[in-house]
Amino acid sequence: MLNEFRPLSFEDDGDPVQAVRRQELPDTVLPLIDSYDETAADRDRFLWRWLYHLFPSVRLSCVDDGRARAVRNAKLVATIFAVVADDVAEQHGDRATFDELTKIPFDDRRSDPSRRDVDGETVRFLTAVWDEFEALYESGPRSAEFAELFRFDLRRVFRAVEYSYLVNDNPALVSERELWAHDVHNMMLFVYADIDLANAPSFDARELSLLRRICDRTQRMARIGNWVSTWKRELAEGDCSSGVVVHALENGIVSPDRIREIRREPTEEAVASVVDTIDESGVEDHFLERWNAEYEHASEFVPEIDSVDLEAYLEGFERLLRYHLASEGFK
Repeated sequence: MLNEFRPLSFEDDGDPVQAVRRQELPDTVLPLIDSYDETAADRDRFLWRWLYHLFPSVRLSCVDDGRARAVRNAKLVATIFAVVADDVAEQHGDRATFDELTKIPFDDRRSDPSRRDVDGETVRFLTAVWDEFEALYESGPRSAEFAELFRFDLRRVFRAVEYSYLVNDNPALVSERELWAHDVHNMMLFVYADIDLANAPSFDARELSLLRRICDRTQRMARIGNWVSTWKRELAEGDCSSGVVVHALENGIVSPDRIREIRREPTEEAVASVVDTIDESGVEDHFLERWNAEYEHASEFVPEIDSVDLEAYLEGFERLLRYHLASEGFK
């Protein structure tokens, strides 16, 4: 039933996976990625290439052409910071280091890599990452205008990571309602929009509220694409917090006992059984239909906003979804 969601109209540029693998990373960011590989290495470079390849597709049209490369690089560097924070909390369960590194972006609470029980190497690495991001962000002509909003949205990203940490520590906490309220901000769509606006002289600030209502929709669209393309891998790792799995659990498609069994020991047999049950239930179709509904709701704003080409922006999310689905198992 996957062919029932909205047809993807973005012109095909070949095999998405191969397109990502061909994507070169920026020379100015490569030293940070090299340091990441030495410090953390939880993620393959495919993820950074995937992101860098797709950032232009979902960039707001009001970004000044001369700032496009700086914007693209800034988004990649900001994402490295957020991904490391997420992995520290969710994969490694290191709350002390997470608490310390989330102080880095806020001048009033500088971090201390020498603090007891803190992974100082990771904190020092992310300090360097943030310094690079800050230089890129502050070079934007409207960076000061949107700085406070950017900090607010960044805190929501960290809150999403914190929610994931709590869920891993207490699986009974997770619910689809709270995933939509908190976890969705892990997609960073508001942060990316803030970076765009810092480099968009033509944006009409009177349209900010409208734009953020649109971003609310597109962020959910991005989360759906992520959920439907990663839930099987996460389940095999014992992570049952994906919206796909939680929806199946809350709607009686899979039993709590089967999920608890996977959390205790994600054997190939137990995981395959749950995957088959969810595949047969149409849960993915449910979320793809939700993606389509979010798209249609966002489209209603097209006549109301003048300083952003909303049709082009939404078209980029069609491409993003196609890349999510094609990249299943690679990120």
